Amino acid sequence: MLKLARLMVVIALMSVPILSAAQSSPSDDEHHRAPRPEAIAACKDKSEGDACEFDAPHGHVAGTCRKVRTGDLACDHPHHHHDDGGTQ
Repeated sequence: MLKLARLMVVIALMSVPILSAAQSSPSDDEHHRAPRPEAIAACKDKSEGDACEFDAPHGHVAGTCRKVRTGDLACDHPHHHHDDGGTQ
């Protein structure tokens, strides 16, 4: 009985770091939001690299159509710094 209790404590202690790491490591997709619908609409019927513009809640955005993670073309402001080249 004492061996079983010790084994259960050891297993419980070993599982805590594993469970906390799984919960505290958001997937890569959670770090990148999908582009705004307005940004996608601004690039409708355009090609990658074309100039684009749209009105966003934070103001007018003028940029370039870029392919984002979703596969869509979205208007990307040149001052945004994203490792995938997409919009936020």
